This record gives sequence, structure tokens and C-alpha cells, in this order.
Amino acid sequence: MTVKSTIVEKINITDASVIEQIRGNIPTATISKNGLMPAGVIGSKNTQTSILICETKSTVVTGSILLSISATTSGIPNLYFISMGRASGNTGNPIVRVKVLSGDYTIKIKGKTDAEGKCKIYAERTQFTPVLNIFSMNTIGITIKMETADNTEFENGFEATLI
Repeated sequence: MTVKSTIVEKINITDASVIEQIRGNIPTATISKNGLMPAGVIGSKNTQTSILICETKSTVVTGSILLSISATTSGIPNLYFISMGRASGNTGNPIVRVKVLSGDYTIKIKGKTDAEGKCKIYAERTQFTPVLNIFSMNTIGITIKMETADNTEFENGFEATLI
């Protein structure tokens, strides 16, 4: 049996543009790709704005998420189960339902669908500082965003059905 030895030489890269080129070519890990993201909380916000929770990336949508949400930083969180679905080829609003598992429906879940069928789902801030943490269970056709948003972004949209 022959054993081959390889020596790897360490090279220090100090040029910032080269480092940025390398960083730009490294793929981003997601839950489904590479399995490198941590289990559990995949998004967290504590901000004085409404939050873009997720958006659709195709017409086919099958999604379910748990959202821990508190109207204030000192409040006891409410637990929302949000489910959504839409059939292939449909560019209308997906069916979005909210079941309050614990607490109250203090922050409304709203959505807005554009002409091409891309839908964004928001948690609407009306006062105080909402605290949100999200767990994703099923995200076919959905991308979790957890980005700050302005209430004008979902004007003339729709509210999720409370079940």
C-alpha cells in the first residue's frame, strides 16, 4: 500500500478586493441546502416597525410557521400558528390562516399580492415595539425574510383568516 503525503502551504491574503471576490463566490447555507443553519429559531426581530415575515417565490405555496409574538419588549409572548397554501398557476392571494395557540391576536397578520402573484406576509405593528421569533416547519414556495417593513407596503392588502 502506497501512502501519498500532501503538504498544504498557507498563504495570507491581504488584498480586500480578493477577499470580497472569494466571499462573494461562497454559497449561502440555508435549511434545505447544506444543512448548516441552526435548528429552531430562524428569524428574530425586536424593532419599532412592522415585519415582513415571508414572501412567496413561486405560485405553488405550502407553508406552516410558528410565530412567537409580543406587542412589547416587556410583554408575555403570544404563539401563532400560520399556515398558507396556493395551487400551481394561481397568481391570486394564497390562503393564509392564523391560529392563536396561546395568548391573544394582538398583532395582525396581513398580506399583499402583486400582479405576478408574488405575495408578502407581514406582522403589522400599530404601537409599541413588537418582539418576534419564528420557527419554520414547511416552506415550499416560501422564503422566510424577517425584515423591517413600513405599513404602507401592505396597504390595500388582505388580512389572514383567524381560525
